[in-house]
Amino acid sequence: MDLAFDVAGHGPPVLLLHGLFASSANWRRVADALAPARRVYSVDLRNHGRSPSSADMSYCAMADDVLRLIERESLERPAIVGHSMGGKVAMALALATPWAVGRLVVIDAAPQRGLEGWTQDLVQRGAAGAMLPDAGLPASALGHWMMPRLDAGDAYFDWRCRLGLVAPSLHELAGFPALLRCLSTPALLHAIVAGRSDCVRPPLAAAYQPMFPRTRIHLIEQAGHWVHADRPGELVARLEALLPATGRPAARPPALRTETLEKAR
Repeated sequence: MDLAFDVAGHGPPVLLLHGLFASSANWRRVADALAPARRVYSVDLRNHGRSPSSADMSYCAMADDVLRLIERESLERPAIVGHSMGGKVAMALALATPWAVGRLVVIDAAPQRGLEGWTQDLVQRGAAGAMLPDAGLPASALGHWMMPRLDAGDAYFDWRCRLGLVAPSLHELAGFPALLRCLSTPALLHAIVAGRSDCVRPPLAAAYQPMFPRTRIHLIEQAGHWVHADRPGELVARLEALLPATGRPAARPPALRTETLEKAR
């Protein structure tokens, strides 16, 4: 599938993969901070943002989408940064095609089951029910999680998400492919874990084994699951330290451009 993406900057390539219900727009602040010393691709995964639709939301299919983007852009072992669902896509890509991935950073995501409660809530109540309170009842926890964080300048939820195609795969998206659980990679995995989130439990390297025996945990204690909205400065500082960069920033990064890869064969 041909994924839509934004790209800016010069230097070593970095791909940013968003989480469930989000889009490349959620990375705008982080991308702007990283672009002066890197070439940053903010990607829309399938059924999200401007990318095409598909009934298949498996992690293997989404990892293949990202691999096609890497090949089409002729990127040599780009760094991959993935949040939540995007983090699982990044891990699936690293396990299935380790030669295609350079530095690997996942944000509040682990190759284990999680977020079962709100995925079930969405299936039972629907998006509108999750966003609006019932008569005499408070809005669901999912509704609070999906609502835009206007004060932080970042929206949690992108309304271009094709919810009708995503919803049937929520149970699968809450887990990690069994096919990949038998694999292991010597690649170093940097896991940025949110201290106020339940997505990575225990918040230790053991959550990533045996698939990623070389895992380093970076805890941001005061962040919730949406780390790039809750603690953008801390997150950027961690990424600046972890990601490759040019010796000196470009004098003037090119203006952000939007592209969609040509149709796959």
